[in-house]
Amino acid sequence: MKRRGALIRFRAAAGWLRRSAALLAALALLGSDTMAAGAPALDPPRALAADAALAARRGKPLLLLFSLPGCGYCDVVRRNYLLPLTREGDEQARPVVREVGLTGTAPFTGFKAEASSGTALAFHYQVRIAPTVLLLDASGALLVPPLVGGDVAGMYGAYLDEALAQAQRKLAGQ
Repeated sequence: MKRRGALIRFRAAAGWLRRSAALLAALALLGSDTMAAGAPALDPPRALAADAALAARRGKPLLLLFSLPGCGYCDVVRRNYLLPLTREGDEQARPVVREVGLTGTAPFTGFKAEASSGTALAFHYQVRIAPTVLLLDASGALLVPPLVGGDVAGMYGAYLDEALAQAQRKLAGQ
C-alpha cells in the first residue's frame, strides 16, 4: 500500500512539473520583441542588406544576436560582450551588431530586400537556442560556425574573439 501511495504522489509531482514546464515555454514564446526591462538592448535590424553593406565597408562581419525576452544568458552575452563591441574604439573599426528576437514578429527587410522577421530569420539559419550569435558576410552567408549558448564557464569572450578573428581572415581572403 505504501508503494502505491508513493507512486501516486510521484505521478502527481511529475504532472505538475510537465504543466509548469509547458506554461513557462508558452510564456517564453508569447514574449514581445522587446528584451527584458532594464537590460540594455542592441539595435534591431531594419534592413539586413544595408547593415551587411555597412559592415562590409568597415571590413567587418555582421553580427546577429538571436535572443529571447527574459533570457539571463542572452543578457550576459549582450551586456558583457556585444555591447562593448558597439562602443569601443573608432566607429569605423567596429563590427555591426544587431539583435534579433528568436520568436520575434517585428518586420524588417532581409538580405534580398524581402520581408522578414526574427522567427523567419531563425528558421532560415536553423537557430533554435538563445543566445546564438551569427557572424555573416555581406550576402548573409555564415563566415564561422554559430556561437550557441551563454557564458557558463567564463570563456565566452575567448570564443567570440576567436570567431571574430576567423571571420576577419575569411573576409580578408574574399
